[in-house]
Amino acid sequence: MSTSGVKLPDIPGAGDELEDYIAALFQASGHFVEKQLVESDPADILELDIFTTDYAPERIVRRIIEVKGGGWGYTDLFKVVGWMTYLGLERGAFFVKKWGDRKTAPDRMKPLGLDVVCFDDFTTAPKDFEAKGFGSFTESGLIGLWRHSYGVERKLVKTIHDRAKAGSLGAREAKSYYRLINDGTFFARAPEESLAMLYEAYREHPKLTLGYARELDGGTFNPHSATTQSPSYQAALRQGEHPDLQACMYLEHRARLAILKAAVDYAVEHPDGPPPLVSETGKFVFLGLGYHSLPETFQTGMDWLRKQPNFRLYPTFWQQFLWGWGGFFLEDRKGKEFEWMSTYSGIPAKEIPSALEAFDRFFPSNGWFTTPGRTDVHMLKLVPMVFQGIGAHHRRVQYDLGNNLSALNASGPYTRGDLGKRINCTVDFLRP
Repeated sequence: MSTSGVKLPDIPGAGDELEDYIAALFQASGHFVEKQLVESDPADILELDIFTTDYAPERIVRRIIEVKGGGWGYTDLFKVVGWMTYLGLERGAFFVKKWGDRKTAPDRMKPLGLDVVCFDDFTTAPKDFEAKGFGSFTESGLIGLWRHSYGVERKLVKTIHDRAKAGSLGAREAKSYYRLINDGTFFARAPEESLAMLYEAYREHPKLTLGYARELDGGTFNPHSATTQSPSYQAALRQGEHPDLQACMYLEHRARLAILKAAVDYAVEHPDGPPPLVSETGKFVFLGLGYHSLPETFQTGMDWLRKQPNFRLYPTFWQQFLWGWGGFFLEDRKGKEFEWMSTYSGIPAKEIPSALEAFDRFFPSNGWFTTPGRTDVHMLKLVPMVFQGIGAHHRRVQYDLGNNLSALNASGPYTRGDLGKRINCTVDFLRP
Protein backbone atom coordinates (compact mmCIF):
# COMPACT_ATOMS: atom_id res chain seq x y z
CA MET A 1 0.00 0.00 0.00
CA SER A 2 2.82 2.37 0.77
CA THR A 3 6.57 2.66 0.84
CA SER A 4 6.20 2.65 4.62
CA GLY A 5 6.59 -1.11 5.07
CA VAL A 6 3.21 -2.61 4.12
CA LYS A 7 4.10 -4.60 1.01
CA LEU A 8 2.52 -7.82 -0.15
CA PRO A 9 4.65 -10.71 -1.42
CA ASP A 10 4.34 -11.31 -5.16
CA ILE A 11 4.08 -15.03 -4.43
CA PRO A 12 1.63 -15.60 -1.56
CA GLY A 13 2.60 -18.11 1.08
CA ALA A 14 0.37 -20.89 2.32
CA GLY A 15 -2.57 -20.36 4.64
CA ASP A 16 -4.14 -16.91 4.94
CA GLU A 17 -1.91 -15.31 2.28
CA LEU A 18 -2.92 -17.79 -0.40
CA GLU A 19 -6.57 -17.74 0.63
CA ASP A 20 -6.62 -13.95 0.45
CA TYR A 21 -4.98 -14.01 -2.97
CA ILE A 22 -7.54 -16.41 -4.44
CA ALA A 23 -10.41 -14.48 -2.82
CA ALA A 24 -8.98 -11.27 -4.29
CA LEU A 25 -9.04 -12.77 -7.79
CA PHE A 26 -12.76 -13.41 -7.44
CA GLN A 27 -13.47 -10.08 -5.75
CA ALA A 28 -11.54 -8.11 -8.37
CA SER A 29 -13.45 -9.87 -11.14
CA GLY A 30 -16.84 -8.78 -9.82
CA HIS A 31 -17.94 -11.56 -7.47
CA PHE A 32 -19.51 -11.20 -4.04
CA VAL A 33 -17.08 -12.93 -1.69
CA GLU A 34 -17.60 -14.52 1.74
CA LYS A 35 -14.75 -16.12 3.68
CA GLN A 36 -14.02 -18.58 6.48
CA LEU A 37 -17.57 -19.86 6.92
CA VAL A 38 -18.12 -22.43 9.66
CA GLU A 39 -21.25 -24.49 10.33
CA SER A 40 -21.46 -25.95 13.84
CA ASP A 41 -24.23 -28.11 15.32
CA PRO A 42 -22.65 -27.85 17.93
CA ALA A 43 -19.47 -29.49 16.63
CA ASP A 44 -18.02 -28.21 13.37
CA ILE A 45 -19.75 -29.79 10.36
CA LEU A 46 -17.82 -27.99 7.66
CA GLU A 47 -15.57 -24.99 7.16
CA LEU A 48 -15.48 -23.18 3.82
CA ASP A 49 -12.41 -21.17 2.85
CA ILE A 50 -14.24 -18.98 0.33
CA PHE A 51 -17.75 -18.78 -1.09
CA THR A 52 -18.45 -16.65 -4.16
CA THR A 53 -21.64 -15.41 -5.79
CA ASP A 54 -21.74 -14.14 -9.35
CA TYR A 55 -24.93 -12.11 -9.85
CA ALA A 56 -24.82 -12.58 -13.62
CA PRO A 57 -27.79 -11.38 -15.71
CA GLU A 58 -28.73 -14.85 -16.92
CA ARG A 59 -28.43 -16.77 -13.67
CA ILE A 60 -26.76 -16.51 -10.29
CA VAL A 61 -23.69 -18.76 -10.01
CA ARG A 62 -22.52 -19.77 -6.54
CA ARG A 63 -19.24 -21.58 -5.84
CA ILE A 64 -17.40 -23.18 -2.97
CA ILE A 65 -13.69 -22.35 -3.19
CA GLU A 66 -11.15 -24.51 -1.33
CA VAL A 67 -7.49 -23.47 -1.17
CA LYS A 68 -4.50 -25.70 -0.42
CA GLY A 69 -0.99 -24.35 -0.14
CA GLY A 70 0.60 -27.65 0.86
CA GLY A 71 -0.17 -31.32 0.49
CA TRP A 72 -3.50 -32.44 -0.92
CA GLY A 73 -5.10 -35.52 -2.38
CA TYR A 74 -8.28 -36.95 -3.84
CA THR A 75 -9.77 -37.24 -0.36
CA ASP A 76 -9.71 -33.43 -0.20
CA LEU A 77 -11.35 -33.15 -3.60
CA PHE A 78 -14.17 -35.56 -2.79
CA LYS A 79 -14.73 -33.77 0.51
CA VAL A 80 -15.47 -30.56 -1.41
CA VAL A 81 -17.77 -32.46 -3.79
CA GLY A 82 -19.62 -33.71 -0.70
CA TRP A 83 -19.97 -30.17 0.59
CA MET A 84 -21.35 -29.10 -2.81
CA THR A 85 -23.97 -31.83 -2.59
CA TYR A 86 -24.81 -30.89 1.00
CA LEU A 87 -25.31 -27.23 0.04
CA GLY A 88 -27.08 -28.00 -3.25
CA LEU A 89 -24.40 -26.38 -5.42
CA GLU A 90 -23.43 -27.22 -8.98
CA ARG A 91 -20.04 -25.51 -9.03
CA GLY A 92 -16.90 -25.59 -6.92
CA ALA A 93 -13.20 -24.85 -7.34
CA PHE A 94 -10.07 -26.24 -5.72
CA PHE A 95 -6.88 -24.14 -5.96
CA VAL A 96 -3.40 -25.55 -5.27
CA LYS A 97 0.21 -24.43 -5.65
CA LYS A 98 1.69 -27.76 -6.79
CA TRP A 99 0.36 -30.63 -8.86
CA GLY A 100 2.48 -33.40 -7.39
CA ASP A 101 1.52 -36.57 -9.27
CA ARG A 102 -2.16 -35.58 -9.66
CA LYS A 103 -2.25 -33.73 -12.99
CA THR A 104 -5.23 -35.82 -14.08
CA ALA A 105 -7.35 -34.39 -11.24
CA PRO A 106 -9.04 -31.66 -13.39
CA ASP A 107 -10.37 -34.20 -15.89
CA ARG A 108 -11.54 -36.54 -13.15
CA MET A 109 -13.33 -33.84 -11.14
CA LYS A 110 -14.83 -31.70 -13.90
CA PRO A 111 -17.85 -34.03 -14.49
CA LEU A 112 -18.63 -33.56 -10.78
CA GLY A 113 -18.67 -29.76 -11.12
CA LEU A 114 -15.33 -29.21 -9.37
CA ASP A 115 -12.62 -27.23 -11.18
CA VAL A 116 -9.11 -28.11 -10.00
CA VAL A 117 -6.61 -25.32 -10.66
CA CYS A 118 -2.86 -25.12 -10.01
CA PHE A 119 -1.08 -21.79 -9.76
CA ASP A 120 2.57 -22.82 -9.86
CA ASP A 121 3.49 -19.53 -11.55
CA PHE A 122 1.85 -16.51 -9.97
CA THR A 123 3.07 -14.15 -12.68
CA THR A 124 0.43 -15.69 -14.94
CA ALA A 125 -2.21 -16.44 -12.30
CA PRO A 126 -4.63 -13.60 -13.25
CA LYS A 127 -4.36 -14.53 -16.94
CA ASP A 128 -4.92 -18.21 -16.14
CA PHE A 129 -7.87 -17.29 -13.93
CA GLU A 130 -9.52 -15.49 -16.83
CA ALA A 131 -8.68 -18.24 -19.31
CA LYS A 132 -10.44 -20.81 -17.15
CA GLY A 133 -13.64 -18.76 -17.28
CA PHE A 134 -13.90 -17.66 -13.65
CA GLY A 135 -14.16 -13.97 -14.55
CA SER A 136 -12.31 -11.03 -16.09
CA PHE A 137 -10.54 -8.03 -14.61
CA THR A 138 -11.34 -4.45 -15.49
CA GLU A 139 -8.22 -3.45 -13.55
CA SER A 140 -5.56 -5.94 -12.43
CA GLY A 141 -4.39 -3.55 -9.69
CA LEU A 142 -7.59 -4.34 -7.79
CA ILE A 143 -6.17 -7.74 -6.84
CA GLY A 144 -3.56 -6.15 -4.60
CA LEU A 145 -6.10 -3.68 -3.24
CA TRP A 146 -8.36 -6.51 -2.09
CA ARG A 147 -5.47 -8.42 -0.54
CA HIS A 148 -4.79 -5.34 1.60
CA SER A 149 -8.48 -5.01 2.40
CA TYR A 150 -8.62 -8.63 3.59
CA GLY A 151 -5.56 -7.95 5.72
CA VAL A 152 -7.48 -5.16 7.47
CA GLU A 153 -10.49 -7.42 7.93
CA ARG A 154 -8.46 -10.28 9.42
CA LYS A 155 -6.67 -8.00 11.85
CA LEU A 156 -9.91 -6.38 13.00
CA VAL A 157 -11.54 -9.76 13.65
CA LYS A 158 -8.43 -10.96 15.49
CA THR A 159 -8.53 -7.83 17.64
CA ILE A 160 -12.08 -8.67 18.76
CA HIS A 161 -11.16 -12.30 19.46
CA ASP A 162 -8.15 -11.21 21.53
CA ARG A 163 -10.18 -8.67 23.51
CA ALA A 164 -12.89 -11.27 24.13
CA LYS A 165 -10.31 -13.69 25.54
CA ALA A 166 -9.11 -10.89 27.81
CA GLY A 167 -12.58 -10.66 29.32
CA SER A 168 -14.21 -7.64 27.67
CA LEU A 169 -18.01 -7.97 27.68
CA GLY A 170 -18.32 -5.73 24.62
CA ALA A 171 -15.76 -7.81 22.73
CA ARG A 172 -17.56 -11.04 23.64
CA GLU A 173 -20.81 -9.60 22.29
CA ALA A 174 -19.03 -8.39 19.15
CA LYS A 175 -17.48 -11.83 18.63
CA SER A 176 -20.91 -13.51 18.87
CA TYR A 177 -22.33 -10.92 16.48
CA TYR A 178 -19.56 -11.65 14.00
CA ARG A 179 -20.21 -15.39 14.13
CA LEU A 180 -23.90 -14.82 13.44
CA ILE A 181 -23.30 -12.40 10.56
CA ASN A 182 -20.51 -14.43 9.00
CA ASP A 183 -21.71 -17.99 9.63
CA GLY A 184 -25.21 -18.31 11.03
CA THR A 185 -27.04 -16.38 8.35
CA PHE A 186 -25.03 -18.01 5.55
CA PHE A 187 -26.21 -21.47 6.51
CA ALA A 188 -29.85 -20.40 6.89
CA ARG A 189 -31.94 -22.46 4.49
CA ALA A 190 -33.90 -19.55 2.99
CA PRO A 191 -33.35 -15.78 2.56
CA GLU A 192 -36.29 -14.97 4.85
CA GLU A 193 -34.77 -17.15 7.58
CA SER A 194 -31.49 -15.31 7.20
CA LEU A 195 -33.31 -11.98 7.31
CA ALA A 196 -35.18 -12.89 10.48
CA MET A 197 -31.91 -13.86 12.20
CA LEU A 198 -30.16 -10.69 11.04
CA TYR A 199 -32.92 -8.33 12.09
CA GLU A 200 -33.21 -9.93 15.52
CA ALA A 201 -29.47 -9.50 16.06
CA TYR A 202 -29.59 -6.01 14.55
CA ARG A 203 -32.25 -4.96 17.07
CA GLU A 204 -30.16 -6.37 19.91
CA HIS A 205 -27.05 -4.43 18.83
CA PRO A 206 -28.33 -1.09 17.46
CA LYS A 207 -25.29 0.77 18.82
CA LEU A 208 -22.63 -1.90 19.21
CA THR A 209 -19.70 0.48 18.67
CA LEU A 210 -20.99 3.17 21.01
CA GLY A 211 -21.90 0.62 23.67
CA TYR A 212 -18.40 -0.85 23.55
CA ALA A 213 -16.90 2.66 23.63
CA ARG A 214 -18.72 3.34 26.88
CA GLU A 215 -17.02 0.26 28.32
CA LEU A 216 -13.62 1.55 27.18
CA ASP A 217 -14.45 4.88 28.85
CA GLY A 218 -14.75 3.01 32.13
CA GLY A 219 -18.50 2.44 32.11
CA THR A 220 -20.65 -0.58 31.35
CA PHE A 221 -21.17 -2.08 27.92
CA ASN A 222 -24.61 -1.17 26.62
CA PRO A 223 -25.49 -1.64 22.90
CA HIS A 224 -28.62 0.48 23.46
CA SER A 225 -26.70 3.49 24.79
CA ALA A 226 -28.69 6.71 24.39
CA THR A 227 -25.76 9.13 24.42
CA THR A 228 -22.91 9.76 22.00
CA GLN A 229 -20.82 11.54 24.62
CA SER A 230 -17.85 9.17 24.61
CA PRO A 231 -14.20 10.21 24.22
CA SER A 232 -13.28 6.74 22.93
CA TYR A 233 -16.07 6.81 20.35
CA GLN A 234 -15.04 10.25 19.06
CA ALA A 235 -11.38 9.21 18.88
CA ALA A 236 -12.32 6.15 16.82
CA LEU A 237 -14.49 8.19 14.45
CA ARG A 238 -12.22 11.19 13.98
CA GLN A 239 -8.72 9.78 14.47
CA GLY A 240 -9.04 6.09 13.62
CA GLU A 241 -8.00 5.06 17.13
CA HIS A 242 -9.12 2.00 19.13
CA PRO A 243 -8.91 -0.99 16.75
CA ASP A 244 -11.60 -2.81 18.72
CA LEU A 245 -14.05 0.03 18.02
CA GLN A 246 -12.98 0.05 14.37
CA ALA A 247 -13.85 -3.64 14.37
CA CYS A 248 -17.29 -2.93 15.82
CA MET A 249 -17.97 -0.33 13.12
CA TYR A 250 -16.99 -2.93 10.56
CA LEU A 251 -19.40 -5.45 12.09
CA GLU A 252 -22.27 -2.96 12.10
CA HIS A 253 -21.84 -2.36 8.37
CA ARG A 254 -21.26 -6.06 7.72
CA ALA A 255 -24.69 -6.68 9.26
CA ARG A 256 -26.32 -4.05 7.02
CA LEU A 257 -24.59 -5.50 3.97
CA ALA A 258 -25.79 -9.00 4.93
CA ILE A 259 -29.37 -7.72 5.21
CA LEU A 260 -29.11 -6.01 1.83
CA LYS A 261 -27.73 -9.17 0.22
CA ALA A 262 -30.49 -11.31 1.75
CA ALA A 263 -33.04 -8.79 0.48
CA VAL A 264 -31.64 -9.06 -3.05
CA ASP A 265 -31.62 -12.85 -2.85
CA TYR A 266 -35.24 -12.79 -1.70
CA ALA A 267 -36.26 -10.40 -4.49
CA VAL A 268 -34.58 -12.65 -7.07
CA GLU A 269 -36.34 -15.70 -5.63
CA HIS A 270 -39.70 -13.89 -5.43
CA PRO A 271 -39.68 -11.41 -8.34
CA ASP A 272 -43.41 -10.69 -8.10
CA GLY A 273 -43.43 -10.13 -4.37
CA PRO A 274 -43.74 -12.35 -1.29
CA PRO A 275 -46.30 -15.16 -1.01
CA PRO A 276 -49.57 -13.86 0.44
CA LEU A 277 -50.68 -14.49 3.98
CA VAL A 278 -54.25 -15.03 2.83
CA SER A 279 -55.22 -17.16 -0.17
CA GLU A 280 -57.72 -16.15 -2.82
CA THR A 281 -60.34 -18.25 -1.02
CA GLY A 282 -59.76 -16.29 2.19
CA LYS A 283 -57.94 -19.16 3.89
CA PHE A 284 -54.99 -18.17 6.10
CA VAL A 285 -51.71 -19.61 4.85
CA PHE A 286 -48.15 -19.53 6.21
CA LEU A 287 -46.04 -19.26 3.03
CA GLY A 288 -45.37 -15.54 3.44
CA LEU A 289 -45.36 -15.41 7.23
CA GLY A 290 -41.58 -15.09 7.60
CA TYR A 291 -41.46 -12.14 5.22
CA HIS A 292 -44.50 -10.34 6.63
CA SER A 293 -43.09 -10.55 10.15
CA LEU A 294 -40.09 -8.42 9.11
CA PRO A 295 -40.00 -4.67 9.93
CA GLU A 296 -42.09 -2.29 7.86
CA THR A 297 -38.92 -0.38 6.93
CA PHE A 298 -37.60 -3.57 5.31
CA GLN A 299 -40.80 -4.17 3.36
CA THR A 300 -40.81 -0.56 2.16
CA GLY A 301 -37.18 -1.00 1.16
CA MET A 302 -38.09 -4.15 -0.77
CA ASP A 303 -40.78 -2.28 -2.70
CA TRP A 304 -38.16 0.28 -3.71
CA LEU A 305 -35.53 -2.37 -4.46
CA ARG A 306 -37.65 -4.27 -6.97
CA LYS A 307 -38.09 -1.08 -9.01
CA GLN A 308 -34.33 -0.66 -9.51
CA PRO A 309 -33.22 -2.04 -12.92
CA ASN A 310 -29.96 -3.55 -11.65
CA PHE A 311 -30.79 -4.32 -8.02
CA ARG A 312 -29.26 -7.80 -8.24
CA LEU A 313 -25.83 -6.14 -8.53
CA TYR A 314 -26.26 -4.17 -5.29
CA PRO A 315 -24.57 -6.70 -2.94
CA THR A 316 -21.39 -6.72 -5.04
CA PHE A 317 -21.49 -2.95 -5.48
CA TRP A 318 -21.88 -2.30 -1.77
CA GLN A 319 -19.15 -4.77 -0.85
CA GLN A 320 -16.86 -2.94 -3.27
CA PHE A 321 -17.96 0.48 -2.00
CA LEU A 322 -17.46 -0.31 1.68
CA TRP A 323 -14.21 -2.25 1.67
CA GLY A 324 -12.61 -1.20 -1.63
CA TRP A 325 -13.69 2.40 -2.17
CA GLY A 326 -13.56 3.10 1.57
CA GLY A 327 -17.22 4.05 1.88
CA PHE A 328 -16.78 7.47 0.26
CA PHE A 329 -16.56 9.33 -3.03
CA LEU A 330 -14.93 12.64 -3.89
CA GLU A 331 -17.74 15.13 -4.38
CA ASP A 332 -15.87 17.33 -6.88
CA ARG A 333 -15.05 14.25 -9.02
CA LYS A 334 -18.15 12.15 -8.49
CA GLY A 335 -18.88 11.93 -12.22
CA LYS A 336 -15.53 10.26 -12.81
CA GLU A 337 -15.73 8.16 -9.68
CA PHE A 338 -19.23 6.94 -10.56
CA GLU A 339 -17.90 5.90 -13.98
CA TRP A 340 -15.21 3.81 -12.28
CA MET A 341 -17.73 2.31 -9.87
CA SER A 342 -19.90 1.48 -12.86
CA THR A 343 -17.04 -0.26 -14.63
CA TYR A 344 -16.24 -2.39 -11.58
CA SER A 345 -19.82 -3.21 -10.54
CA GLY A 346 -21.67 -3.42 -13.84
CA ILE A 347 -24.26 -0.86 -12.69
CA PRO A 348 -24.65 2.00 -15.23
CA ALA A 349 -23.06 5.23 -13.98
CA LYS A 350 -26.40 7.07 -14.07
CA GLU A 351 -27.79 4.49 -11.60
CA ILE A 352 -24.95 4.72 -9.06
CA PRO A 353 -26.71 7.51 -7.08
CA SER A 354 -29.76 5.24 -6.75
CA ALA A 355 -27.58 2.32 -5.64
CA LEU A 356 -26.10 4.58 -2.96
CA GLU A 357 -29.61 5.17 -1.59
CA ALA A 358 -29.94 1.55 -0.46
CA PHE A 359 -28.87 2.11 3.15
CA ASP A 360 -31.24 5.06 3.52
CA ARG A 361 -34.05 2.93 2.13
CA PHE A 362 -33.49 -0.13 4.33
CA PHE A 363 -32.06 1.58 7.43
CA PRO A 364 -33.74 5.00 7.63
CA SER A 365 -31.82 7.60 9.65
CA ASN A 366 -31.02 11.28 9.39
CA GLY A 367 -29.02 10.51 6.26
CA TRP A 368 -26.18 8.04 5.93
CA PHE A 369 -23.78 10.31 4.01
CA THR A 370 -21.93 13.30 5.36
CA THR A 371 -19.15 15.70 4.35
CA PRO A 372 -16.99 16.32 7.44
CA GLY A 373 -15.82 19.89 6.90
CA ARG A 374 -14.15 21.70 4.02
CA THR A 375 -13.26 18.57 2.11
CA ASP A 376 -14.37 16.74 -1.04
CA VAL A 377 -14.63 13.47 0.89
CA HIS A 378 -18.35 12.60 0.98
CA MET A 379 -18.53 9.60 3.25
CA LEU A 380 -20.85 6.97 4.63
CA LYS A 381 -21.09 7.32 8.39
CA LEU A 382 -19.39 4.75 10.63
CA VAL A 383 -17.06 3.27 8.01
CA PRO A 384 -13.87 2.38 9.93
CA MET A 385 -11.03 4.74 9.12
CA VAL A 386 -8.77 1.76 8.42
CA PHE A 387 -11.06 0.92 5.48
CA GLN A 388 -11.29 4.56 4.47
CA GLY A 389 -7.52 4.34 4.12
CA ILE A 390 -7.94 1.49 1.62
CA GLY A 391 -10.24 3.77 -0.37
CA ALA A 392 -7.84 6.71 -0.12
CA HIS A 393 -5.04 4.52 -1.44
CA HIS A 394 -7.38 3.40 -4.21
CA ARG A 395 -7.73 7.05 -5.30
CA ARG A 396 -3.98 7.49 -5.18
CA VAL A 397 -3.70 4.66 -7.71
CA GLN A 398 -6.72 5.66 -9.82
CA TYR A 399 -5.51 9.24 -10.21
CA ASP A 400 -1.93 8.09 -10.83
CA LEU A 401 -0.56 10.11 -7.92
CA GLY A 402 2.15 7.69 -6.76
CA ASN A 403 3.05 8.74 -3.24
CA ASN A 404 2.42 12.40 -3.99
CA LEU A 405 -1.09 13.32 -2.81
CA SER A 406 -0.22 17.00 -3.22
CA ALA A 407 -0.53 16.42 -6.99
CA LEU A 408 -4.30 15.92 -6.55
CA ASN A 409 -6.15 19.00 -7.78
CA ALA A 410 -8.82 19.15 -5.08
CA SER A 411 -11.62 21.66 -4.53
CA GLY A 412 -11.78 21.35 -0.76
CA PRO A 413 -8.72 22.72 1.06
CA TYR A 414 -8.55 19.74 3.43
CA THR A 415 -9.11 16.94 0.87
CA ARG A 416 -5.47 15.99 0.38
CA GLY A 417 -4.82 16.05 4.12
CA ASP A 418 -7.91 13.94 4.80
CA LEU A 419 -6.83 11.30 2.28
CA GLY A 420 -3.28 11.25 3.64
CA LYS A 421 -4.52 10.90 7.21
CA ARG A 422 -6.61 7.88 6.24
CA ILE A 423 -3.77 6.21 4.36
CA ASN A 424 -1.42 6.70 7.32
CA CYS A 425 -4.03 5.23 9.67
CA THR A 426 -4.27 2.05 7.57
CA VAL A 427 -0.52 1.73 7.08
CA ASP A 428 0.05 2.05 10.84
CA PHE A 429 -2.65 -0.55 11.47
CA LEU A 430 -1.26 -3.08 8.97
CA ARG A 431 2.40 -2.57 9.72
CA PRO A 432 3.83 -5.67 11.51
